[in-house]
Amino acid sequence: MAVKQLWQYVPKRSQIAAAFVAVILGLSTVHAAGFRKLDAEGLHMGVWYPSDTPTTLQRLGPFETKMARDAPVQVGQHQLVLLSHGIGGRYRNHYLTAQALADSGYMVIAPQHEAANLVFVGGSRLAQALDHRYTELAKALQVVRKDAEFRDHIATLPVHGVGYSLGGATIMLASGAGFSSERVTQYCREKEDLDPEYCETPAFIYRMFQSFQNDSNLRPKRDPFRNPPLVTGKAILVAPAFQGLDLEQPLAMADLTVIAIGGDRIAKPEFHAKPLAEAAAQQVPTRFKTVQGHHYAFIAPFPKWLTDKEDIPVAKDPEGFNRPAFLQAVNEIILDVLPGS
Repeated sequence: MAVKQLWQYVPKRSQIAAAFVAVILGLSTVHAAGFRKLDAEGLHMGVWYPSDTPTTLQRLGPFETKMARDAPVQVGQHQLVLLSHGIGGRYRNHYLTAQALADSGYMVIAPQHEAANLVFVGGSRLAQALDHRYTELAKALQVVRKDAEFRDHIATLPVHGVGYSLGGATIMLASGAGFSSERVTQYCREKEDLDPEYCETPAFIYRMFQSFQNDSNLRPKRDPFRNPPLVTGKAILVAPAFQGLDLEQPLAMADLTVIAIGGDRIAKPEFHAKPLAEAAAQQVPTRFKTVQGHHYAFIAPFPKWLTDKEDIPVAKDPEGFNRPAFLQAVNEIILDVLPGS
């Protein structure tokens, strides 16, 4: 019997743990995760996908990982997952989840979101910045669907979505939710004292965007707005930002899983993950999970050689906190929701 046939009889939790440990330690997994970097339509994006090509040690930004770069796609048609990173982040920060999804048979499309500095401007510019994030997802989806290497290996439907922090709001916008900057303004008038980390820009993020602003060409956008849905399958949100979203109209997703982080001070669950889940549950089947950690724990561990040289706030953990174990727990939830295409 082939290895892949045997693998299906291994308990799901054991599969996830084995795959995650293999990625962390740089070992080959049963399924090789292919990876391609694409630059098209003014976008930079990463695409992870199933491949039969053996993996080799590769550098992805600061991360060392085993993958099959630019390898052929595994024969068959694979369901799509749109992945949206948080503000100030990079798609490569979530390579552990992307590789695990590729190992499970999915094709993961992760654009690099730009114009992030405008999120802090507020008002109509905030609406434009969030609309731009939606547009980046839509363009990335279109680029991959047209790409000669990928187009014949894509399942027609559904399209799933995974989002982190502000990326959670982006996936909601891609699932049919609306947005109003006035909702954010009103919320912060009433709750700023209770939710200051959300309503006030952290100093290190502000400094970062002052240095690396990207004034992308934003399309004019009415505020409030709602766009045609892209996500029609399962949506999974990790530590999502909720305020400003309008969930009063029908959502296109099949179901929603919200993963709150206990101890999160940036997107406090009681003001974001929980009310988002409650509002969505009026329309679609919704699961609510909590994993203990902190807001930036969903970012892959940075290598020690880098953290020894540079002060990276999002790389820091409280004493005794185990980020790989946290990420494994989150990935178990994600892969239980998306059990393999």
